[in-house]
Amino acid sequence: MIPHDRQAVDGQAAAQLLGISYKTWRNTGGAERFGLRPFNPGRRKLLFDRAQVEAARAGRELPVWPVGTRQHPDDLLDGPEAAEYLGIDYGTLRRYQHEERLAAVEVCGVPHFRRGDLDERRDHPGKPGPRPAAPD
Repeated sequence: MIPHDRQAVDGQAAAQLLGISYKTWRNTGGAERFGLRPFNPGRRKLLFDRAQVEAARAGRELPVWPVGTRQHPDDLLDGPEAAEYLGIDYGTLRRYQHEERLAAVEVCGVPHFRRGDLDERRDHPGKPGPRPAAPD
């Protein structure tokens, strides 16, 4: 989850902000080397807090952000987080997105969903989508 008041950057942008090449970032341990904690640990494309990256570049203490303490309607959840939040399968979430029943916001090429939109979908699910035609 990306908290509502934070800006996310991926590994390439973090490397650029730190003044190193992305290859050096990957080969020298990137985030661990600078003490950066990703917003989305365990995901394929890790996203980091831009403020933490800038603090690491300046040699300052990394700012801390509270995890799971407050929920805000503008928090951004990635696909697996959003599906879990709604209590549905990830495939169903992707179908909702494809059918434009749920809007996604791209963050560094990764689709994210506003918590407020997810709350609205959960509280007012509306009619289900059309059923596929039966085979003849």
